[in-house]
Amino acid sequence: MLKPHTLSIAIAWSLGGLAGIALPMVHASETTDTRSSAEDTGNPTLSKITVTAQKREETLQEVPSSISVLSGDRVRDSALQSANEVTQFIPNASAGTSEAHGRPRWWIRGLGTGDQGANTVSPVGIYVDDVYIANISATSFPLFDQERVEVLRGPQGTLWGKNTTGGAINFISRKPTFDRSGYFKAGLGSYAERVVEGALSDALIDERLAARLSFRHQGRDGYNENLADHDSQGALEDSAARLQLLARINDELEANLNLHARRYHDTAGYSTVNYGLRADGSNQFGYRVEPRQGEVNYNAKYKVNVEQTGGNLNLAWQLGELELTSITAFEHFERDAFSDGDNTPLELQRGYNYADSQQWSQELRLASPRENRLNWVLGFHYFHEDLESRTANATLDNTYISRSYNNLGYDHQSESYALFGSATYRFSDDFKLTAGLRWTRERKDIDLIRHANQGEAGFTGGDWWKIGSVGTPLVVTATQDDSNTWSDWTYDLTPEYRLADNARVYFRYAYGFRSGGYNAGVTSQATVATVNPEYLTSYELGLKSEWFDGRLNANAAVFYYDYKDIQLNIVTAVNNQTVSRLANGAQGEAYGAELELEAIPLENLHLNFAVGLLHTEFTDYTSGSDDFSGNKFVRAPNVSAVLGADYRIPLNVGGALILGTDWNSRSRQYFFSNNQTRSMRSGGYTLGNARVTWELPGETTRISAYVNNLTDKEYRNHTLPGGFQSAGVMFGDPRTLGLSVTSEF
Repeated sequence: MLKPHTLSIAIAWSLGGLAGIALPMVHASETTDTRSSAEDTGNPTLSKITVTAQKREETLQEVPSSISVLSGDRVRDSALQSANEVTQFIPNASAGTSEAHGRPRWWIRGLGTGDQGANTVSPVGIYVDDVYIANISATSFPLFDQERVEVLRGPQGTLWGKNTTGGAINFISRKPTFDRSGYFKAGLGSYAERVVEGALSDALIDERLAARLSFRHQGRDGYNENLADHDSQGALEDSAARLQLLARINDELEANLNLHARRYHDTAGYSTVNYGLRADGSNQFGYRVEPRQGEVNYNAKYKVNVEQTGGNLNLAWQLGELELTSITAFEHFERDAFSDGDNTPLELQRGYNYADSQQWSQELRLASPRENRLNWVLGFHYFHEDLESRTANATLDNTYISRSYNNLGYDHQSESYALFGSATYRFSDDFKLTAGLRWTRERKDIDLIRHANQGEAGFTGGDWWKIGSVGTPLVVTATQDDSNTWSDWTYDLTPEYRLADNARVYFRYAYGFRSGGYNAGVTSQATVATVNPEYLTSYELGLKSEWFDGRLNANAAVFYYDYKDIQLNIVTAVNNQTVSRLANGAQGEAYGAELELEAIPLENLHLNFAVGLLHTEFTDYTSGSDDFSGNKFVRAPNVSAVLGADYRIPLNVGGALILGTDWNSRSRQYFFSNNQTRSMRSGGYTLGNARVTWELPGETTRISAYVNNLTDKEYRNHTLPGGFQSAGVMFGDPRTLGLSVTSEF
């Protein structure tokens, strides 16, 4: 057992080292190395986690970069429902969403974007099985049958591409096996939640062809009551499947084909409560409501339908000592959504949104053996996306305001090429140097047009969102037919020194950029804009260490960001309509630290702790006549902390009882860069989850009961400025309970 004073010394030493990386959050039930070690020697140790953060397999503790890893078993056992939920285990990271399982907005160390334009790319690159997903809404693919999730902090422009100034997250699926294996899970929970998921893997041709079929379905009723009709609001159905075929063509060539699809339906999973901003709590028309979790008031429907399909072919070809990797991928995403734009029982505004994106990509990599004194990776990447977007807003009667209508549509194309390389040279057993360089060229085209009513709008058909349903004259209020090309270099330099067999220190200097684009939130010709690229220079000092014969990992990092020409999501109410537009030109800085610990102080006790400290500030930020210098970055709390524990109690009759809990705490954070008033922020909050698992004899079947948001904390997930002297707030999920059965074979 670790002695308390010894553990304190180790933690203090790590903090004093001013260095490090994130820790793998490994669930006690899947640390197989730990249990086998305990049986053989009576001395349990933490498992070694394999990652591909540098495009080659190596253990997490050996990578000189700030990374966190969530194992696939942890994802499943913690009942994570959607991709964005992984950030609740990661300090200095978050993923706000305006739907239950859709439209996530990612942030790492204060870098991210809240812009909901389908053409806007995130500075946090999201990858699914090494395939870059450009459409932010398409990054919400459900989590099931995962091998692991890797979260890389800081600019990753060399190996992971442009548009990764904030970092990269890679979701990695479990691959087919030639031995029969798999699992099945069924669960029930609050609000009539039902979950069924599973996977089956087996050989089709011995030692030559294997397949893995994975699936997941989740459904639930809504969390909220619509006071207008007393129906529940927020029901969802989310179904997804993945089929993989692994072929060993010969001793040197292996191919993995991944086909996947998703169908999602939502009726306002995160419902918005609109409240007045006048002194008496009312809006311009006297509507007054006390915003409460679980109550909404709509007179227009909320509905979201998503169809998503894709496939990728991964080839690994051994050419002597070299390995050639080819990844060919296609993704198609379609979203069709309706909303009550004013979120009140008044007929003020309703909205419609449609987006259809198709992307193709090809990556080639050639790598030398990792163990060589000089080892390297060279690569080429091609990307193309076609995007169609249509949005409409309308007021259908004139009881409160004049009937109105506007329609914004655009077609957008993006095409990029990149050449990249990274090399590591070992000067000695203790010192090595890694350097990376990437050149990217990207071209973007847009054809945009906006129509609006002239005078009071009149509607002739039931499909109000279609231009043909408006029987009164429309005028063109904005157009853009533009094409631009951007190109630039990204690079990094990382010296690493081994202090001892159990400790390594590194310094990482990295330069990244996010390419330019177009403001898709135009309201007039004056708001048509081309946005220039943004640039980030990062300095990071890190330490990665292992203690007490592998029973404690202690890692830390300190960093400083110099952020220039920042692309900003500026949200305002224009003509009583919430408008989000993209602009840039601001400067800013961020600095902070992360400390992450993972330990097995007792044979059956697994602990993890992580804390992130973050300071962000716009040092020069003006918009028109307004000066927002001194404002904080969006969704960048000064303090974020994670604490988790699992205790395994072996039973005399066989099997075990596993008690687990995890807590996530965030200090105050702001939702917008320009509006940081009290009504446009979230106060600090702490969320806790608890679970009890009965592992039956044989360790293949588990029955689990869980409680999420244990204290039923009411907290703001997002807030929007609204028209007519009002604002809308989206609350996070209330307390939920559930029971599941999981069987592995």
